[in-house]
Amino acid sequence: MTQYSNLVEKRKLMIEAETWGEQIESHDYQKGKGYFIYYNNGKVVKVVNNNKTIIKLPSSVEDLIDNYVRSKQC
Repeated sequence: MTQYSNLVEKRKLMIEAETWGEQIESHDYQKGKGYFIYYNNGKVVKVVNNNKTIIKLPSSVEDLIDNYVRSKQC
């Protein structure tokens, strides 16, 4: 039963981290370059004339979970 409980807790943490990762961390406008959206999972999206381009892909699942756990401790 303990093994099952550990698996459920790990999966629950992963789902929470993925949900947190899709939230916007910050916005940034750079004149001449465009508007950038930074997500908690490390993804960066550039918006120019309503066209979105992914500049940086999301972090790995392990990094995402580590960052999520760290954010909850603050």
